[in-house]
Amino acid sequence: MPLHPVSQPFARGGLLVGSLLMLILIFVSVTNFNAFNTVINFIYLPLIGICTWPRTDKIVTSICIIFIFGLTLDIVSSGPLGLWALVFLINFAIFKPHMRLKALVFKTALFSWLLVVLFSSILVYFFAWFTIESLPKFLPLIFQIILSTCLFPFAYGLRHFLKKIFIDQFLRDLI
Repeated sequence: MPLHPVSQPFARGGLLVGSLLMLILIFVSVTNFNAFNTVINFIYLPLIGICTWPRTDKIVTSICIIFIFGLTLDIVSSGPLGLWALVFLINFAIFKPHMRLKALVFKTALFSWLLVVLFSSILVYFFAWFTIESLPKFLPLIFQIILSTCLFPFAYGLRHFLKKIFIDQFLRDLI
């Protein structure tokens, strides 16, 4: 009797929740406003979507979705084409958020967020250095890390809100 792979029940709706969260975070990240003669933007915010990506067995679909959102962020933010797509895919490959053993709790999600944002900052710094051929300013990157970390609880709450809307109540703890 041939063995067939059994699709995991938590795959249903998980990609929809992850995609909606990424879409919201990308559109929030390209907004900027002036406060005290300083332009404030949220460019690291979509990394929260990568960090809290739902557990799923559809890995190829997840990679394609993440790549498309990375290119979307590059186009909308007028940055170098492929920078954020590459950063998103490298983070997805190294941290493997889709292969967690248990559902996310806030403390674990915050710790993994800090690892992802620090690693991404190093990547962005060196990729920007390579792209513009001069050292980027370090202080705005630090400010972006702090600002995004302060907004992490709101994005984490948004993820749980989207789970309650789009996922069956028996499957919510599995995503």
